[in-house]
Amino acid sequence: MFSRRQLLAALTVVVIFSVVRRITITDTRLKMASKYSTPVVIVGSGLAGLTTANQLALKSRVPIILLEKASSLGGNSIKASSGINGALTTTQKVLGVSDSAAAFYQDTLKSAKDAGSPALMEKLSKDSSSAISWLQREFSLKLDLLAQLGGHTAPRTHRSSGKLPPGFEIVKALSDSLKSLSEAEPELVQIRLNSKVVDVHIIDKQVKSVEYQDENGQIQRLETSDIVFCSGGFGFSKEMLKQYAPNLTYLPTTNGGQTTGDGQRLLEKLGGCLVDMAEIQVHPTGFIDRSDPHNNWKFLAAEALRGLGGILLNPSTGKRFVNELSTRDIVTQAIQSQCPKDNNKAILVMSDSVYTAYKNNMDFYLFKKLIRKITIAELSRELSLSPEVLAGELHTYSSQATDSFARSSKINGFGADINEETEVYYGEVTPVVHFTMGGARIDERARVLDKNNNPVAKGLYAVGEVSGGVHGANRLGGSSLLECVVFGLTAADGIADGYGK
Repeated sequence: MFSRRQLLAALTVVVIFSVVRRITITDTRLKMASKYSTPVVIVGSGLAGLTTANQLALKSRVPIILLEKASSLGGNSIKASSGINGALTTTQKVLGVSDSAAAFYQDTLKSAKDAGSPALMEKLSKDSSSAISWLQREFSLKLDLLAQLGGHTAPRTHRSSGKLPPGFEIVKALSDSLKSLSEAEPELVQIRLNSKVVDVHIIDKQVKSVEYQDENGQIQRLETSDIVFCSGGFGFSKEMLKQYAPNLTYLPTTNGGQTTGDGQRLLEKLGGCLVDMAEIQVHPTGFIDRSDPHNNWKFLAAEALRGLGGILLNPSTGKRFVNELSTRDIVTQAIQSQCPKDNNKAILVMSDSVYTAYKNNMDFYLFKKLIRKITIAELSRELSLSPEVLAGELHTYSSQATDSFARSSKINGFGADINEETEVYYGEVTPVVHFTMGGARIDERARVLDKNNNPVAKGLYAVGEVSGGVHGANRLGGSSLLECVVFGLTAADGIADGYGK
């Protein structure tokens, strides 16, 4: 048994250790506060914001405050369902795919149709492999499967073989990381939801502070030397569509209600030059919900559905009418010019092999009743067409050596023994406003530029759909998530290199 004196001595040691530990922790936090006098402010929590925030906090230990005007993290990125592009990646090498950054750049340049910034496109292509590696290394994302989407000359759109759609999987991994950091080290990471940025103060061409409206409607001010706008596009705003592309205001959209162009307007007010604002991508395939066909908001029918073998049919004839893997603008124009004018509707038909290759997404679409599994006989009755015509069209697509529409990638066909009882998956699709290519002009360091191509202010950055020039007049599928990672990492590393100096 211990004596009373021994017990008191032991207790004294424990108390002293606890006090010293508390002083050490406090001293560490004070040192951090003195080294980094102000946090970096990140506006928006899609993949662009999450990439920037994680890179700053995890790699460089730079404190950040993430401001998100919605009530949850993820933005439009969380809905991305085809995947993320990368050229010359480990996954491509494992799967025996021959590709290069130069080929990816040429595909991007061709898709851009002489608009945008070739320098930004080259950076996007060259940094794509390291962006994929970063996601795999830092967040244990598999990204082990590939699809070849429209406009690409090789399979380079990555997704994982797990159960989650790619956008959701990537956003979840990065947001979980940030939330964990916020709980463990609140002095390093703060996340403020329902917080809308309303102004940025610049003095002598240096960012000084940002004002935002908090969840209670109160205006708050944060001192900062660096702010990164990752606030997304403006595809949900009928007002901005009317201003820049009035011919598209009648179309439904895949964009969430938060996508209203706040960042573009504020950056223009600060002196940023807006470029390519009329270049708005209409995605050819948004699902028509049979229970609510006139809803302005549509679920995206991922381009991977076509990349993995799905074909488009004219509902009036039961015939194909376009190379389904042409760029999005070409497929959209074909639907609008050749399918029924009253609803711009096409039929997307997929085989059992497509279901197997894209099972998790397909199960989601089935659950939401956006696609159905049906026999050719049943489909022909719904379309008032001959089952022989439908079966013959699917047989022709699957068997012809040279595709009549010059589709080069033909995988997961409908087989050789097609008849009226053959089961297929099908959904009704229509063109939708999907992505706004225009935004604040940036350079290869993601700095916001003025009309003379000079940085507007030290510490002012833009990443993702809020910026312009990366995609020109038409974006390749799979490059939106890539843009967020490439330029998010670039902005974060640039800030960290000069932070506190």
